[in-house]
Parts: sequence; structure tokens; C-alpha cells
Amino acid sequence: MDYTVPKKFYELQYGWYRDIDLDYEAEQLLKVLDSAKKENDIQNYIKENKKWFIPASIFEDYDFGHHEAYISVEQPLGAEYKADYMLLGRNSIGHHIILVEFENVNVDFRLQKSNMETEAVRKGMTQINDWKRWMDNNRLYFLQSCGLSDISRNIPTWGITYCLVVGRRKRMDDISNQMRGQIQYERGIHIITYDRLVDNILKLGNGF
Repeated sequence: MDYTVPKKFYELQYGWYRDIDLDYEAEQLLKVLDSAKKENDIQNYIKENKKWFIPASIFEDYDFGHHEAYISVEQPLGAEYKADYMLLGRNSIGHHIILVEFENVNVDFRLQKSNMETEAVRKGMTQINDWKRWMDNNRLYFLQSCGLSDISRNIPTWGITYCLVVGRRKRMDDISNQMRGQIQYERGIHIITYDRLVDNILKLGNGF
């Protein structure tokens, strides 16, 4: 490593998962999801117990993070916006960033009477669209403000991506999955349910 990562980033060093009972943690998260009433219940569970590996498990959906992996909590985007989590990972191509938005857990993906996204899904997508517009105009400022100027040249222009976590798998039907796929293709937003986090935790035994 030829740069210094700011202290606000938690490093997930090689082998960090070896002391964690991943089966137990996945089961516990599932219990929290089943009892959650609002999105803050999940956030509080993660933050109060410092279970950073839960949002960091999103690395499992990408092809980077196996050389280096870090997570920053409540990452500001200027004075206007704030991502719930920022993941910083590296592979042989360079460094990559994922900005993550957590939305409500107990929601449908679509309105049943019309093939439109529910309010929680629209809210999350609007938030991320705002981030993307801001980032298009402030990319270098953003990297400087979060202490990553030294590696800015190693982050490709397409190396900043976005992830929305919303809803439960059991509330997704075929049409909802088709809508999600279309949104991901057209808007470049990776959308997963909270159950995907449970799945990803179980995969962490092999690292990212």
C-alpha cells in the first residue's frame, strides 16, 4: 500500500472474518429483519454493535475488495448529501467505490395496482440520482474531501457505483424483479433486498 487511508475508514484486513461465526451472524440478522419496523432498526443494530461486515458484505456482489477493503460510515457528499455507507475496494484494475443507501425493510417493491415503484423505492432511487448528479460535478472535490486524493488516478471514471438496499425478498414478485432489472440496466443502480445481505454474510468465509 503506497497511500494512507483516513482514520474514519474501517479496514477489513485479510482474514478478518475468521473469528466471526458467520452462520450465527446471518441467523441473527435474519431475526432483526423479521422484527424490524423501520429502516433505522437495521441501522441501529449495525451501528450499536459495530457490525460493519453487514454492509461490507455488499462487496460480494462486485469483483473488487479482495486486494483491499474498507468501509466508511455516514460518508458526506459535500454539505448536501450523505451516504449511509461508503465501501472502498481494490482489485488488479484499481480502486473502486460503492455508495450505499439503506431504505425501509418492510415495503413492497411495486404498487400492486400499478406497475410503479413504492414510495420507499422511489425515495431511494431519487436519493442516489441526486448523488450521481452531484458526483458528476464534484468528483475530484469528493475524493479530496474524504482523504483519497492520493489514489484518485487509480479510480477509473466508472469506478464509483451505487447500491440501494430496500425491502424483503418475500415481497418481490416476478414483475417486481423485472422492474428492478430494468432500473439497474437503465440507471446503473444496483438494487438488493435485505435478504441479500444475509446471503452475502454466509459467503464471507471465503473473503471478498
